[in-house]
Amino acid sequence: MSRKTVAILTIFAIVCWHTLAQAQDAIRYNGSSTILKAVMYDAAKIFKEEKGVVFDLKGKSTGFGIKKLLAGECDVAGGGRPLSTEEQGKGLVETKAFLDAYAFIVNNSNPVNSITSEQLTGILKGQIVKWDDLNGPAGKKIVILSPPEKSAHYKNTKKIIGFDALPANSMMVDMTPNVLKKVQSFPVAIGWLSAANVNGNKDVKLLQVIHNAEEVAINQSNVLSGKYPYQQTMYFYTKGEPTGSVKEFIDFMKGPKGQTIITSAGFFLAE
Repeated sequence: MSRKTVAILTIFAIVCWHTLAQAQDAIRYNGSSTILKAVMYDAAKIFKEEKGVVFDLKGKSTGFGIKKLLAGECDVAGGGRPLSTEEQGKGLVETKAFLDAYAFIVNNSNPVNSITSEQLTGILKGQIVKWDDLNGPAGKKIVILSPPEKSAHYKNTKKIIGFDALPANSMMVDMTPNVLKKVQSFPVAIGWLSAANVNGNKDVKLLQVIHNAEEVAINQSNVLSGKYPYQQTMYFYTKGEPTGSVKEFIDFMKGPKGQTIITSAGFFLAE
């Protein structure tokens, strides 16, 4: 074998080793599709530029991500509820990331502009079934478009409102952000999803929520204080305390650049 051939093979081996090393320094995310679409793509891009860490990003729901984390199929999961005692007992650890508010939306053709918390409760409990009761589309039944059953958006709303199951006039989407597209297509629908998924979108109408006889805007102050009642804390979950690149990423999200990504996406800062 000539010296030239040996040199070429050596260079090739070094390049392959370097590529493999980079590939191994990767973070696999799974879980909340809301966090995935609104935060993770931008955060991963900036973090990769700074640290050279690549990401494998997937998402569906909070419960799905936790399942994948327990199976060792991801390094960090994202979601919108605290871990259960059983999940903690299996070694999972939660890190508070930020706050999320629920936006209630209707089709742009719907004349309704605001809704009271009592009316929302009535709709989701099946006590209000026609838009006539809200001065909406005359003679039309209300169609509820819901986040998936395993999502934190569904489970937390169920707890806040206090319903056992949604009424018959309901449909569930496969991922929470898809509520927006469905409402856009249904003139008589009402749905809820993360305010970050709406965030200035003009294709649907954001309903102004009246709670305790006062119109409460979705903003940092009202969400942090709890004055806006429809909200959740978003978490990153890890198996054991975060270490290595995952810890660096979570620390990055707590820092100035990460916080800017969070607020720009339409989420809110936790204490």
